[in-house]
Amino acid sequence: MERLSVEDLSKRMTPERLEKLERALSLRTRHFTMVLEDLYDPHNISAVMRTCEVFGIQDVHVIEEINSYRINKSVLKGSFKWLDIFRYRSRALCMEKLRAKGYRIAVASTNTTRTFHELDLTVPTAFYLGTELAGNNPETLAKADVEFILPQYGLTESMNVSVAGGVLLARIDEWMRANGGREKWALSGEERERVRRDWFERQVFGIEENSPVRIVTA
Repeated sequence: MERLSVEDLSKRMTPERLEKLERALSLRTRHFTMVLEDLYDPHNISAVMRTCEVFGIQDVHVIEEINSYRINKSVLKGSFKWLDIFRYRSRALCMEKLRAKGYRIAVASTNTTRTFHELDLTVPTAFYLGTELAGNNPETLAKADVEFILPQYGLTESMNVSVAGGVLLARIDEWMRANGGREKWALSGEERERVRRDWFERQVFGIEENSPVRIVTA
């Protein structure tokens, strides 16, 4: 891939496209991140990833210790192009990496009465969504920093995982807007510069030479 400066990359886009990318970039966040633990349905994986992009979450972590990472491109609609997606074959490694970055591990679970609204969200938080049938792995539940539940009032025990992800992301957005605005929780200047280059390169050249997917092995 031809390595151009960010300025030169910007000249290869229309002013309208450049403005749209910059506007989205200004509201991007890594204060929160989403972790998909062994989801097996490509529709659910893709739907959560697409919703993360829509709500300005930059990073998505995918654990595939049991179920392999598979996506449905017709559901994604190209949204993964603007994300950073990290794949792990080990749930322990994923948790280790997240904690090293300062994240608290929060697991959606029906085993607690603590609601999302009771969490201290000023702390950088990695939200875990568990596999469709069994939920989060017992090891994850045992090592999580906090468990929470999304308020629900019907008789059904739980929501579909992609719906739960959408509800959770909407609640996160509401919290950020009510607590200083999206800008307060946005990327740092250095992070923004790195993401800007990735986005501009992917916009101009596609994702073949600058893939949004990274396999984490150590």
